This record gives sequence, structure tokens and C-alpha cells, in this order.
Amino acid sequence: MKLDATGWDEINRGLMLPPLSFDGALDLLGEHGFSSTPETYTPEQAWLFVFKRPEVPVWIEESALKAMAACSIGQIAVGVNGINGWHQKGRSDRLMPALKLLAKKGRKIVVRFDCPGSSKSQSKHQARKLARRLERAGARNGGWWCWLPGKPGKTDDFVAALIKADAETKCELRGWLDAYVTTSDTNSNYRRIKSTWSTHQTKDEFNADVLLKLAETHRVIVLKGATGTGKSKAMLGALESLEAKTRAKFTVLGAYHRSSLVHKGAHEFGVKNLSAPYESAERAGLHEGRTMRDGLFCCGESAFKESSEQTLWTWLWELRDNPRPTLLVLDEISQVLANWTMGGTPALRSIRSKALDALEGLLALDCVHVWAADALVGDIELNWLKGITGCDPLLIHSTFTRERDLFMGLPNSANERTLNLRLNDVVHAQQRFWLGHGTVNGLYRCLDALPEAHPSEELRITGEDDSRGDPRVSRLMADAEMEGPQYQRIGFSPAVSCGISMAATPVALTAIVQAYCWKAEDVIQALNRARNSSQRILLAPKVVPEAAGITKETTAKEAAKALEERMKAGSLDNYAALLADRHPATRKAVAELEARNNFECFNNSWCLHGLLQEEGYLIRGLEALESQQGEVNESPQTKQSDRRERSLEAADAFRMEALQRLALGTSDLASEQREARRLIAGGSFLDLAEVDVSETWAVTQELKLDELIKSKTVSRNSSEISAVWNQLQTLNRSEVKRVGRAMACRADRLPGPMDSIDVRRIWPLIRRLGFRERRTGQTRRDGNIWTIEPIDLS
Repeated sequence: MKLDATGWDEINRGLMLPPLSFDGALDLLGEHGFSSTPETYTPEQAWLFVFKRPEVPVWIEESALKAMAACSIGQIAVGVNGINGWHQKGRSDRLMPALKLLAKKGRKIVVRFDCPGSSKSQSKHQARKLARRLERAGARNGGWWCWLPGKPGKTDDFVAALIKADAETKCELRGWLDAYVTTSDTNSNYRRIKSTWSTHQTKDEFNADVLLKLAETHRVIVLKGATGTGKSKAMLGALESLEAKTRAKFTVLGAYHRSSLVHKGAHEFGVKNLSAPYESAERAGLHEGRTMRDGLFCCGESAFKESSEQTLWTWLWELRDNPRPTLLVLDEISQVLANWTMGGTPALRSIRSKALDALEGLLALDCVHVWAADALVGDIELNWLKGITGCDPLLIHSTFTRERDLFMGLPNSANERTLNLRLNDVVHAQQRFWLGHGTVNGLYRCLDALPEAHPSEELRITGEDDSRGDPRVSRLMADAEMEGPQYQRIGFSPAVSCGISMAATPVALTAIVQAYCWKAEDVIQALNRARNSSQRILLAPKVVPEAAGITKETTAKEAAKALEERMKAGSLDNYAALLADRHPATRKAVAELEARNNFECFNNSWCLHGLLQEEGYLIRGLEALESQQGEVNESPQTKQSDRRERSLEAADAFRMEALQRLALGTSDLASEQREARRLIAGGSFLDLAEVDVSETWAVTQELKLDELIKSKTVSRNSSEISAVWNQLQTLNRSEVKRVGRAMACRADRLPGPMDSIDVRRIWPLIRRLGFRERRTGQTRRDGNIWTIEPIDLS
């Protein structure tokens, strides 16, 4: 029997719905409240009921025959047209509308495709992939089915065996048909290290004597251990022992990614602090009135200067000409590598090539011992060190952790209210709390909802000008142990996710709300800032797409390919010159870091769990937190949504201004390419990729968005809207990924061939080009009328 795959309505277009009889529908759906009469019943009634009732569980089969077989034994099932039939044609990132509708509001859905016939079969992969897609669309408590060895490998064969079996076997088989694998159970804990490295493992905190002994035979050593395991203390102790043994002071250099870490490290090792104010004692290498060692610690922004001041750049040439025993410290190497190669401030971008030349050159010198440390170090950092130094790095891994409870949940309104209750309890008990939020607006909203505090008791640390200019903030960053205890409430944005620690003073609660572009590793750092915290709460979303990089790809191969495509769309000679300056290991690390960052952003929940467990956290659901009674003092702002407002960064602002000029016809692409090259003078190929609008403008023209902007006034029925929508619907999977990358948007949000026209999908693309829509009226024939105007970027 063949069933029409086109279905009987738009609701199930492309989906195969078994034609349930009246008795069959009552049998399957009666317990859920379905009712009808034999005279008026149609199969459409039953399936409309299923679609409208998310409490009805659904199974997804690989064909109509298998769906009918499942229904015949009491499992409500729908069929897709083959193993790849669950997604829109050419768009494996877009669910069919009917499946997306089924997944809404937490329905339990289990995917059951045919048993893999060989190791090359895609059945298991596609079933698991579909289960995860459905979960993203709203399905809950579902998963995919795993076939059993020695049992029938298809649903219809399994049902046939069930019918023919004796009573005992029938009971066993029927039980297996209700079993499935949840999506969360398909993954082991996330880890950044998957390769095999030369490793010295210890169950204790880091020991200076062990490090000293291993340093005799290894030039490159990496310490991996949870926060608070004494990595910095061990490095300093080993250095002092090494100096005592050789009766000579080492030159000590350090590359960091935050000035707060530079302050701390330079003070401990007794070297110049290039992040200290000009003409200060610390910048000259004086700490508490004494000079200890030659060398300096600095951020990437200070690695090269036009002045005569000593920098990493000048030390590179000094050590090349006059080699001497030198130690290069790379604390939190994961973030150092990412920051120096593809992040940082405009000041770093302007000298990035020189900074990387200095770092790569120092690593390659035989007289330089390299000691790196990080709780979250991975294969990428180790491979990078190996590629540049030519030495196999020795990994010293401490499994020592201090077990701590962490109450974790999603950042929804119910959990935010629970957090608000807990913060109120802490305030009323006159105890301390540290609160971190991924957006400034969200941070202010949480703090403003609490009873008013005296200004001397509360400190808010953000990246805004009023916070940066607050002398209390700089004092806290310089000495958190001394300054921190005077505040009952400290609120901070990602601007201070690492670099400071307060260990001696107890804190009743550390609470973090991950939002906007706060990455997993920074969230973990933020949780650890108040070391002596009695309780910790983390609200983390499943994905943080805003924190993803410029390619949105999650594999190194695809990220490298995407970067290459962007370069080809621009002035290739400019990119080629910048690529030639970089060590191959650094170029490889850039693509790998981009892919890992994107993967962790799009799998935030799973990756966070794995990394948190490495830190020794015992993760419990937020519902396990004992509910507290009492009313919450809420301000009106707490009921408003977080609009995630932020100021444009320099690269974003330049791109938007350039695209505005191109769309308005006041500039041409060649002029904008020259301006981009001038803007990143001193930067690297990735800096140019960030500001070059060549690919974005090409995509804009292909999608006819430039014509839509020129029309100035549009409605849903306008030909310009239809032209853009038609172009979007014809894109295949690889083309959609290119559009998503060029327009800095999520590719899976772009419409597919089966989606009905919706202007709301077009407006985000217009905003990426520096324009916005404004509703100006309405007509009976065309509906809403919008005008398109430039965004004021001043």
C-alpha cells in the first residue's frame, strides 16, 4: 500500500500520516481526550488533534509502511520520505515545517530509522541528528532508537516478529520497542584534549620540585589543572630553585591577555609591568621597593611599541644576539592564543603582526624555556607550541579538584525569579554576593531589583566609560584581596570574567547569568572569581550564537575553507601578503580555534557541563535549590525583556558604515577595500577578514537586498520583497552557510523552499547592512507599509 506523500493539507506537506481508522484513532488518542463519531470522523481530525496536543508522544519512522506498522501496535507514528526526508530539499539545516510544528511546546519525540546495514550507513547518524534538531525546535525527553543485535532491523519486520512470537517472546519484544536512547546519553563528557601527549599525572596540587625536575629534560612544559591548584605558585617556586641551583637570575617574560593578570604576574615574578601607568614604579620593574629580575610581563597591545621602551619585540632581538637563560610564561594559554591571534582591542589589531612575530620568535629560541598553564588547555594549544618550538610539550596534569556544588538551569523567567529570591535572601542576611551577567542592561536590571544599597557597599564593573573611569574598579583589579571585602555586592559583566580572585574573604553567593557573547571558558572563570563562595548558581542557555566567530563553522576544515572563500571574495593579494608573515602553526591554529569556539557556542550546555566537571563542580538542577518563602522586591525593570543593547565595536562600525555607503551609492568596492587595508595596517589576515566587506557586498547583490534598500518604501506584496525571498529560497546548504557567514547571522534561521513568505526574516539582513525598517502605515490590499532608512551610526 502506498500513501500520498504530498498529504492532505499544508500542515503535513512532505510528511506521511497513516490513515487511522475511527477505532484506531480512539484506541491511540482516547486517553488524551480525542472524541468523534463514526459518521463524522476523518483521519484529518485525528492528526489535527495530535498536532494541537503537545502531550501526545510521537515516533518518526523512515517510511509510510513503518509508520503504519508502529501505529498498529499502539505507537503514534509519522513517516518521512527516506533517511534524508526530514529536512527541506537542499537545506539539511531546516526542518520540514510539519516536523517543526510537531516539536513545539516540549512534545516527546523518538526517531526510529532502519538498523545500519554497514559501518558506512547513515541511518544512525541521521536519526541522532534529527533527534537533536527536534530538541532544538522544542521537543523534550525524546531521542533516537538503537536497534538490537540479533533482532529484526526494521520496524515492520519487528512488528511482524512480534505478531508471530509466543507469549514470552512477545512480552520481551514489546518492551524493546518502547526503549530509546536520549540525545544527552549519546555524548560522553566534552573534553578539549583528545590526542595522546607525553604526560606526567599527579593527584595532588602542583609541586615546584616536580616541575623543576621535569624542566631539566623538557624545554616546553604545560600545566593543566583546575583553578586553585597552585599553577602560578609552582612555576615561581621552580624558577627560584632553578636560579639558586645555577646561581644566576633568569630573564622572565610573560605574554597575557588581560592587564589584571599582568599586574598579578609581574608582581609575583618581580619584572616590569607594561600594563601599569607610565612612570609608575611597577612599569620600571620595582615591586615594593625592590628590583628582582630582568624581563617584563605584558598584554598583546604592549608587545611592540614605536618608542624606545623595552617590549617583547626588543627582547626577541636582544636574545637572538645575546642568548641567555630565559623563561617565557604563558598563563591561561588558551585565551592568550585566541586573543593574540584573533581577538583583542583596536590597539592590539594595529600591531598584531609585530606582536605575533615577537611571540613566535621567542618560542623558537633554544635559550627560552616555555612554561604554560591553563585549566582548559586543549590539543590546539599543544599542537601550536609543538609546531613553533619544534619540541614535544610535556603535559603535567593534576587531577586534584575541590568539589563544589553548582546549581544550574536555563536563563528563563522562572529560574531568574529563583535567582532573584536567593539574592534577596543574601541581602536581608547582610551577606556578600558576586553577580555576573552577560549584558550590562541585564546586570543593572538584576541589581536594581534588590533593596537599595549604600554606594560604598556596591560596585558595578562593566566595560562602559563610567565604570572604566571609576578609581574603585582599578583598585579592585589591582588587589582584589584587599579591596574586595569592603563591598557587600559586586556586579560584573564579561569585562572581568577572569584576572582577579578573592580567596580569603567568604562570599555567600556567586551567581552568573550567561547571555549574549559570554563564552563557556569565561563563564567558568567568572564562577571562580570569589574562591571562598558558599553557594554558586549558573543560568546558562543551550546555545550562545552571538559568541560565535566570523565563519560559524564547527570543524577546522570547514572554518579554513570559509576563511579562504572570504579572502577570495576580497583583494587576494592583500591577504596573501599577510598570510606569508605567519608561521604555518599559527595559521592552522586560527582555523582550529575558530572551529572550537563555534562548536562550544552552538553546543554550550554540553560543553559547559564537561568543562565544569573538569573543574570539580558537582552539577545539580536549579530545582534542587531549596525554595525560599517571601515576596521579592521587584522594580518595574525586572519585568522588561533584556534588549541586549550594546555599542558597536570598531570593526563592526566600520563594516556597517562601508556597507551603508555602498548601498547608498556614495562609494565603490575598490575604495572600501583600500580603506579596509589602511584600517588594519599592522594587523593580520584575520583582522582584514573582519573589516573587509567584499563578500558581504557580493551576497547583498546576489540576494537583491541592494535593490530592496533603494526602493525605500515596501509592503509584503512588493516585488522587491518577493525578489529577495525567492533568492533566499533557492539557496542550497553551502550557499546558505556562505550567506550566514557574510551577513553575520545564523544560517538555520534563513528561509527554506517550504517556508511561507515572512518579511520578519528579511529585516535582520537589512540591519546587517546598516539600515532599518520603520512601519509607516497600512492598506487593505498590501497590509503593513514600511520605509527603509539608514541607521544613525554616529
